[in-house]
Amino acid sequence: MNPLEGVAAELVALACVFAPAPFVPAGAVFGVYVVVAELLATYLIHCPAHFAVGSVLGVKFKSITMGRTTLASALPSKLSGIVKPIPIMTLVTRRDSLSMISAERVAAMYVSGTAASVASALIIALWATPMVSASFSVLAWAVATGYLLFDLVFSPRSGDIARALRALRAGSSGESVRTKE
Repeated sequence: MNPLEGVAAELVALACVFAPAPFVPAGAVFGVYVVVAELLATYLIHCPAHFAVGSVLGVKFKSITMGRTTLASALPSKLSGIVKPIPIMTLVTRRDSLSMISAERVAAMYVSGTAASVASALIIALWATPMVSASFSVLAWAVATGYLLFDLVFSPRSGDIARALRALRAGSSGESVRTKE
């Protein structure tokens, strides 16, 4: 699929997640809605962030497809077996564009997805805290901090942060960023 169309579809889906917020009844229903919205937002904002930041910094994208998470390889084997088959949206870069920009720009594009996902979870938890019961507030913050901790532990091993670090190492050694992709 064309990357712009795929990103637009994810942003429309994200808008659809938040559109009903004013109409969701208060109480437990709203608390459940907040946690589900938080989980969906971390997923739906990821590729659009890569696309927006990458496009501004000179990265070109070929397509957006359904793929598999690379983080599964960094997880313990039992958890990896559960996570590996879950399909995720994946932006495919034009590798030649990566070699035409600085390693710092490539790294920024990679980090942007993780940063946007973590930020969305934290912002939603912050937004919801005064509107939900203490138990749902704790749950929303648990999702946000859990997502942050997960990315801090596993992404440097086999995710966007790992890719950003590889790009920076390649750039500092004078190698082409493209060969490290």
